[in-house]
Amino acid sequence: MNDTPKAPVGTRNSMLSLRYLILGFALSWLPMPGTALAVIPLVASFYYGVRFIQDLKKSGQNKAVAPNMIGLGLTALLIAMVVAPLVQYERTMDYQKCLWGANTNQAREACENQHDQHPGTVQRFFLD
Repeated sequence: MNDTPKAPVGTRNSMLSLRYLILGFALSWLPMPGTALAVIPLVASFYYGVRFIQDLKKSGQNKAVAPNMIGLGLTALLIAMVVAPLVQYERTMDYQKCLWGANTNQAREACENQHDQHPGTVQRFFLD
């Protein structure tokens, strides 16, 4: 006889989603070109999160769907936060390089002022 307990429904998808989310979060802290790498595990986390919710619905555990939808929303928000600077790659890289060379608070303020005075194409699109 096999008396090993069965894993709860969707455990595999849930664990994969969590692992990819942690990896994506860690990669999102890399400097700018490396930040793009975070998109891959974050999208995988979102995919496995959706699969987990589908597993829950199939098994009739509808009460567990709402908290996992919040998790999917937060994953989507993190994806947006990683992709947003990539849309304005040159402007963000210039700002990052300026901050890397800034050794004093005055130099940092100068970088921030320069960054604020020259809006990128995305800001001009929304503000004009």
